[in-house]
Amino acid sequence: MSDHRILLIENPAHLGVDLGRLVIRREGQPDIFVPPNDIAVVCLHHHTIQMSVHALRALAEAGAGVVVTDAAHHPCAWLLPTQGNGDIVRRLRQQMALDVQARKKAVLWQSIVQARLRTQAANLRALNRKGALRLERLAKEVKPGDAGKCEGQGARHYWAHLFPEGFKRNKQGADDPINARLNFGYAVLRSMIARALVMAGLNPALGLGHCSTENPFNLADDFIEPYRFLVERHVVQEESGEFNAAARKQLLRFIEMEVRMNGAGYRAPAAVGETVASFVRVLDGRNDALILPDDAQPPRDEAWA
Repeated sequence: MSDHRILLIENPAHLGVDLGRLVIRREGQPDIFVPPNDIAVVCLHHHTIQMSVHALRALAEAGAGVVVTDAAHHPCAWLLPTQGNGDIVRRLRQQMALDVQARKKAVLWQSIVQARLRTQAANLRALNRKGALRLERLAKEVKPGDAGKCEGQGARHYWAHLFPEGFKRNKQGADDPINARLNFGYAVLRSMIARALVMAGLNPALGLGHCSTENPFNLADDFIEPYRFLVERHVVQEESGEFNAAARKQLLRFIEMEVRMNGAGYRAPAAVGETVASFVRVLDGRNDALILPDDAQPPRDEAWA
């Protein structure tokens, strides 16, 4: 995989294709050319943006995702590629076989919840917040399938310590600066994970812990859990003023963070790819465990204040 980028387009523009490259044309400004293979996600954030079918097809063939936002700046639609790695039928059969192995699914979900709790604790420590020890202890108490509801206990504890007193997590239609940032960052992260799943030939609807019949992205919602902390840490580091164009561009820098896992460091897109690859190895019977994040560090080339 190349060093994938997230393109955030917030002004009137026309997107087309020129000599195999995505071209972004804006009135009175030089054209911008980007190879589709270098793109992970395109965020269309202005209601007058025009995009040709040729451009959509080029992005889909390159495996890029497209996110469309509504008038309130909330993501409202995705475009994901339908072709993975040419092994879709075999992967689907493997996922369906796993779906009836309750014990194995429960153990995999246990590891995801443990990683979510550990990364929450790492966030609190990195941000000089109290409460990390409680989350670290909870991570050790998680049982297969999270029968003890440790994830919910950890979430209540985490949000109470991460943001100022009185903060309430609001997932739908939030317009306060903190929730708006979280929801936007999560949506981009979710799209990036869904893209990685599709490119691996996996069906995002067949989840481990998330099993809603109305959710076509259950598996993406499983794997986003241990990566949410990247968005959360970045939101805490930002100013909490208006969630404007500059703030949105700054927020998307969470993909530059180095994710620590399996004794090595990865940029966020590569880390997601490694987690998905580890799940494929589980399906193939080559491994029994997922590779999941432990912590993250800021970009090495800049001070992160």
